[in-house]
Amino acid sequence: MTCKFIVPILLSTLYLVLPHFMLAKSVIEPCITSDSCLSYLLYRLPWDSKISEIAFRFRVNVSDLLAANSIDLNQPNQILPEKSFVKVPVSCSCVDGIRRSLSTHYTIGATDTLMSISEVYGGLVSAEQIRSANGIDAQHTLASGQSLAIPLPCTCFNNSNNGAASVYMSYVVQGGDALTRIAAEYDVTISNLENINGLGQSQIYPGDILAIPLASCSSANLNWYNESLIVPNGSYALTANNCIKCGCRPTDLSLDCSPSEIVDKCSHLQCKNSNLFIGERHENHTTSGCNVTACIYRGHLGGKIFRSLVNSTDVKCLGNQNQLAGSSMESPTSSYMAPYLSPSPLLSPSQYSHSAKTNSLGVLLNSSYANRHSKTSLFQALYFIILLVFELVFEISL
Repeated sequence: MTCKFIVPILLSTLYLVLPHFMLAKSVIEPCITSDSCLSYLLYRLPWDSKISEIAFRFRVNVSDLLAANSIDLNQPNQILPEKSFVKVPVSCSCVDGIRRSLSTHYTIGATDTLMSISEVYGGLVSAEQIRSANGIDAQHTLASGQSLAIPLPCTCFNNSNNGAASVYMSYVVQGGDALTRIAAEYDVTISNLENINGLGQSQIYPGDILAIPLASCSSANLNWYNESLIVPNGSYALTANNCIKCGCRPTDLSLDCSPSEIVDKCSHLQCKNSNLFIGERHENHTTSGCNVTACIYRGHLGGKIFRSLVNSTDVKCLGNQNQLAGSSMESPTSSYMAPYLSPSPLLSPSQYSHSAKTNSLGVLLNSSYANRHSKTSLFQALYFIILLVFELVFEISL
């Protein structure tokens, strides 16, 4: 008779307690330098939110959030619906030997708990991570008005994916997700995702956080003065004190820069000895093809914007016009979902870092990550076995 009461209680306890041992996994990138990089978070909205509210939630500039999602700069109050996905740009720093973002802070409300604060950030950070980052314990409890640092996942991997310019995005695995679907959606190979995230197998679970490489445009080989810029495909960036807007052209992953037209007082936008402004081109038909003269952006220093004329020859003219090269990069204001990305090449384990020293750390990371993955799988198997045993005992006791 006693068994009939004890077994249901134990069974209910297992359902509540054991899932907490099955921790979500995320790739952690070791680092030894003080540099930082651009990284993205793919954030699933817990409720309807204005873009300006999301920017405040993560302590990022509204214009940067709009740019990351290719939304027009005049739409800061656009409301995005619950459960939609938004790319949040963050600075990924080296903190205590690992990559993470600590620029986000949260002010505690009267009814807040660590769990409720965690839920605000859509699974990107756990209650335990918030507790650990802020030294919260029995002696140091939550207090209304207190500011908490929110440690968010991020990776840099030298902004490279097998030699191709890339910005890495942290993605929280959702219920029903499969690695095949995620790889197809972001145009990467399954092997690429497995290598980057140290997966010994293709099995993933809700709550896991994956690092996904986004093919990007880079200024690395453009000889810009005093500036380096990387822009993921399907996004744009503001530079030169917001005077210049640079988009990533999807056809060849090259940067298209033109005046942003959001700042009234921007000088040095016109190329010398020409009537062309940055982003404009002039075409001249010839018997052999088309001679093109373009005014291109070359970086900035203080309030001075550098630009130059470049001559080239194309097979055929697009039309004799003064055309803003960057104008084609604008997306509809509703395009806040993940954009189309160009295919990324396969990443080998030896290409996780940009030097032999950091690469050895990366390989060690993959090994420990795979071990965590195996332990989690073991916990899950053990969990269901124990549940099965108790259910059988319960049936027998009846």
